[in-house]
Amino acid sequence: MSTTKHDLQLMMKTYGYDLNPYTSKETLVNLLHLHSKALEKGIDVPKMNDHQLRCSLNEHNVTVGPVISHTRAIYQRKLLEAITNEISEGADDEIEDNQDEFHTPPIPDDGIVTRSGKTLFPTTH
Repeated sequence: MSTTKHDLQLMMKTYGYDLNPYTSKETLVNLLHLHSKALEKGIDVPKMNDHQLRCSLNEHNVTVGPVISHTRAIYQRKLLEAITNEISEGADDEIEDNQDEFHTPPIPDDGIVTRSGKTLFPTTH
């Protein structure tokens, strides 16, 4: 039976990681692998409090700013990479499940008028 992305997200959550829901399946697999390797070294990254996480990052010569709820997952990931000397990045993290290509809208014939009234890209002079 194949493990789904949702299964991997739940597994990482039970270990204590609060990852972005758009993280790719490949990245989740890589993070799970790095988590296991860190545990083999006796380091349980998600069990660290913010201060311990920051100190451990400093010990591994990783530049670190404030560890808060919005940055915690990023720093956990950086620490796993530093501990294992491997990268966690998999395929591009997904932005949307139904991602369409972005298409630039056409510029009107009379150009674009900015708020200040300046016309950009006029097609006639």
